Amino acid sequence: MGSHEKGFSLIELLVVASLMVVLLSLMLPAYQRQLIDTRRTLGGAALLETMMRQEQYFLNHKRYAEMLTELAYPSHPYAIDARGNVVDGLAENRVYLINLTTRANAYTLSATPQFAQAADRDCGILSLDSSGRKRSSGEDRGRRCW
Repeated sequence: MGSHEKGFSLIELLVVASLMVVLLSLMLPAYQRQLIDTRRTLGGAALLETMMRQEQYFLNHKRYAEMLTELAYPSHPYAIDARGNVVDGLAENRVYLINLTTRANAYTLSATPQFAQAADRDCGILSLDSSGRKRSSGEDRGRRCW
């Protein structure tokens, strides 16, 4: 009886490594797209939360707040991180910068993508106005951004 060697040949290892690289290159863009979509959902949720605070402010003061700090946010504008937490507008981990513009008896909230989220060219800047109209500035206007 001859001795049987156990293990893998170099060719077999190279084939497996090549397959892993191909699979990773196919999966990585889909994963990054999912991260962008998830963070976009957080940006929209931040706008809705700010809108609720603005409407409550209006009920209490008979006017809309002109600064986000009047709505108990830490800065004007403020930002959110990848988990949806409110952070300072200059935080290095921000994914959206939330801003407020007001005019006579009306306002517009906007969520501008920051850093890695700026790759979201399909939807771009999300906005929500005092009448509840939701918009996006992206290249793919037919995409469901909200």
